[in-house]
Amino acid sequence: MKKGNRLPERLYTLVMWGVSAVFAVFLVGLGGLVIDDLPREREVVAFEPDYPAELQQQGAALEQAQRAIESERDLDGIRLDAARSAARNAKESLEAWVDTRKAITDPRQDTELLTRTQALENLQNAAHEAEHRLEQLDQKELENEQARRALVDRREAVKDAYRPIHGRLVFRAQLHVFLLRLAFTLPLLLISTWLVMRQRQSAYWPLYRGFVLASLYAFFVELVPYLPSYGGYIRYGVGALLTVLVCVVLIRNMQSYLARRRAAEADSEKERRQRVDRAQAYAKLDRKTCPDCDRPLVLVEGQDTNFCVHCGLTLYEHCGVCQTRNIAFNRFCMSCGSEDIGHAEDRSSAPSAAPVL
Repeated sequence: MKKGNRLPERLYTLVMWGVSAVFAVFLVGLGGLVIDDLPREREVVAFEPDYPAELQQQGAALEQAQRAIESERDLDGIRLDAARSAARNAKESLEAWVDTRKAITDPRQDTELLTRTQALENLQNAAHEAEHRLEQLDQKELENEQARRALVDRREAVKDAYRPIHGRLVFRAQLHVFLLRLAFTLPLLLISTWLVMRQRQSAYWPLYRGFVLASLYAFFVELVPYLPSYGGYIRYGVGALLTVLVCVVLIRNMQSYLARRRAAEADSEKERRQRVDRAQAYAKLDRKTCPDCDRPLVLVEGQDTNFCVHCGLTLYEHCGVCQTRNIAFNRFCMSCGSEDIGHAEDRSSAPSAAPVL
């Protein structure tokens, strides 16, 4: 019965879930078109401290001085290399000439020796002067670097003072994006809450369910990632508020459910049994639970359990025709097919039927 006659109902349930999913997909796509017109990313607030004009001018001057030092250092390096090369060549030439002078021992060449020696000294002095200029440039570069470090420290102080201001600007931008998205998703959440609480038994619940799924997507995908975090206060505050709301709804629903259960248990056994869905009754009996109060059935070995000991609901009855023990929710006897399955008080007023031979 469950896998045969119930198959169309199960297929219908699956198809309706598919309809809900498809409807949710279309609603998500439609909502995406609206979201595209809203900021999809948190507004980027540039970190731009307002440096004093003095610091800006000083920074520009130091950069210009550094470029001048580097340029002059390159030129002096070239000059030093040229001077060293010339002095080295002159020294080698002088040494060769001196060796020749010793070989020929011509006193007339003493004047030329002095001239060559003086030229070599001049070249060496030029190299020394180039080295001295490079040392001066190194000193200037060191002083410039110290000034630049001091300037960096002053800029960092300005940045440290600007960071709280920048944090407030970022928070405002994030809050602006969040409020825009909240204005779009909050009505969807409110409608979805009303549908879940009031329309779950409606024949159009598959469409309503699709709307609820789309609303949940809008909340968790389009809203939650943009929830601003200001030291964690907003995130934890919103989380606590949602927890309280969910708890209140659950408590009220449970209280309402318990009140309905108490009112239902006050009804007669026949009225309670008529309200039980037949398919659910079969499933719960398979699980050894009462179809009405959902409490576990008390089973005693060697004895039939025909009633729930907790609420008194009739679970099994005997057929008025063939006396076969049937589930009380059967419409027809599973042995003879008779419809004469009911309470004793129902049968007492009815004429007794002849047994089927």
